[in-house]
Amino acid sequence: MKFHGYFRDGAIVQRGVPVTVVGYAEGEVHCRLHGEGYHVEENVVPKGGVFRMTFPPVTDTAHEYVLSARCDGEEIAVRIRFGDVYLAAGQSNMSYSLGSVEESETWLKRASDLPVSVLELAEPPFRSLEELTRPFAPQSDLAREYTWKTGEELLGCSALAAIAATLLSERNHVPVGFVQTAMGGLSIEAYLRREDVERDPELVSFLKRVGRFQNKEEYNRAGERNYSQLSGVWNEKIAPLKEVPFAGVVWLLGESSAWDFPFAQMFGREMKLLIGALEETFGEIPVSLVHIAPEYYPYGDGFGYLYINEALTAAEKFGRRVVSVPVYDIEPRWLKTDGELYYHPIHPVNKAPIALRIADALCGGAFPAIKEVHCERGKAVCILQNVKEGMKEGEANGFTLAGENGKYYPARAKVVAPDRIEVSSEDVPNPRALTYAFLQYQDFCNGRRKDGAPLLPYRTDREPVDDKYCFTPAYTVTGAAEVYENCFGWQVGTCRKRKVWEKGNIYDGGDVQISVGKEGVVCRATPNAESYFLFGISPAICLSGHKNHIADYAFWNLSLQADREAEFLGVVVRAASGEVFRFDLFDGKEKVSALPLGKEERRVAVSLKTGERGDLAPVRFSKKLRKSFVQAEFLFRAKEPATVTLSRLSLSDTNRSVPVLRTEGAAQTSPNRADTVLPT
Repeated sequence: MKFHGYFRDGAIVQRGVPVTVVGYAEGEVHCRLHGEGYHVEENVVPKGGVFRMTFPPVTDTAHEYVLSARCDGEEIAVRIRFGDVYLAAGQSNMSYSLGSVEESETWLKRASDLPVSVLELAEPPFRSLEELTRPFAPQSDLAREYTWKTGEELLGCSALAAIAATLLSERNHVPVGFVQTAMGGLSIEAYLRREDVERDPELVSFLKRVGRFQNKEEYNRAGERNYSQLSGVWNEKIAPLKEVPFAGVVWLLGESSAWDFPFAQMFGREMKLLIGALEETFGEIPVSLVHIAPEYYPYGDGFGYLYINEALTAAEKFGRRVVSVPVYDIEPRWLKTDGELYYHPIHPVNKAPIALRIADALCGGAFPAIKEVHCERGKAVCILQNVKEGMKEGEANGFTLAGENGKYYPARAKVVAPDRIEVSSEDVPNPRALTYAFLQYQDFCNGRRKDGAPLLPYRTDREPVDDKYCFTPAYTVTGAAEVYENCFGWQVGTCRKRKVWEKGNIYDGGDVQISVGKEGVVCRATPNAESYFLFGISPAICLSGHKNHIADYAFWNLSLQADREAEFLGVVVRAASGEVFRFDLFDGKEKVSALPLGKEERRVAVSLKTGERGDLAPVRFSKKLRKSFVQAEFLFRAKEPATVTLSRLSLSDTNRSVPVLRTEGAAQTSPNRADTVLPT
């Protein structure tokens, strides 16, 4: 005789709803549940060896209860408590253990002081994925003997489950349990019911094409995909819980589908099936869909991460209590400095901020979102929902606009009312489409509610990314001092913060001190004769997986000023071949070799399509050549220590420089010495 695998010592059972207990015996069973002021017992006759007893709801969360059963002299009993129970599903970022994340000891102590418990449905030990098998049909009980983990045991459990449980218990003052079903590398298909998938011929065709559909004859013969076969996890870990009431579900999965737009479209269809199955099985309980970590995935078309999070946001409409949880604004830290060798940037170790948002979502919270966009002449007006006391006032970075030609340009945005943001761009007089935080590097997207909740990423047109999209580079963002660069796997590159601006890396000019703030990029230089009185600053134009857009736009427009006599010599660039070129510099419509700078701000333009070779021969840069540029340097000259401020750097297809008449005494470009002029 035994109880269903859920009912083990230390189990947390959902409060306030009827308690259905399932067990297995061969004769009449005397079932009993008793605790503080509560005592119910009854005899039940098993059917086919299965007995089922439903007890009245329990609202007492302060005391321990004993669930027992007796049959033919044999008796079993388990200690349980009542509170709130949640189901966790996903892949590695969900299953990532508490012992592997930041501040694990702090969270362990907080959890250990509370009635918090996790039923971790972990996989058995295996040497290769082929050893794992899944049941083809839904099961009625859990596959193995699992135990509810508390105290020190939580270090081996899901960090998100343990931390979210702690936060929820502290907030609601009740015991909190999580049933954790995630495993690294799972794909959404493992969580889908087969019958739901097979009702969608187009989805079946897609899954067959990508090797994610196994019929009965192929089941458990999928090699390394055995562990993630269609319906396998649903059959093994979700279906056996169909009579267990939950307070909510947390979903964190999508990395395995972050490939290209068609993949994301199918992922969206699968999310609809999943949410429908969860609601049919467990009722209309809160479902929290956590966005996947902001990583660069170097496969597919390179934008899979954006497509998947877009699909997760869109999935809110598939259920009445579904909430999408953004994470793009949470600094993704990957290294736990504990002396261990494990390190992979796909797994951020700062899980607590994400767990806090999960707890908020499970308690009915929602994140601000763009509900609709009204395009007017000269601007687009975003109407927001879930704004509570309103959006944080000021300018918001991360928006782009497209006009009639469909090409997106960086845009300026401002919160003009608690639930409204106005967006405009000089390059888009008649807006037709808009994006927010649809970027691979989202460090500077700062639209947020007054309480700090971030605005969900958005775009008016869901379509594959092409060259018309703008992924606003950090070097064009005012105040951007550092940006995360992520090369996916540490073995092939770095995953750390990079300075957005550094001392010029083409010329070896004079010393430069750089500061980045609201006023722009301020460089304080001490030029000298050894460096020909040159000094420069270089933007990070070559970051893993991120477009610098030099090949996609015609001009850099920028503003410059200096505290004393100086001149701007333009921008030089280095191609991957090593060859160095200079972009053409414009004073209004006139091409010039240098521009004098002074205390008055000066608006100038740098052509991204035309320039000069080292011998000063004119060059029209092909798109292919421009894509190969890996370094750039904004070059200046001054004969005395000078401070130059560069601001309002933007991408454009229009020369927006404003000519300024040279004033007497302004710096002039030195003429060539007669004996050094090249023959013509």
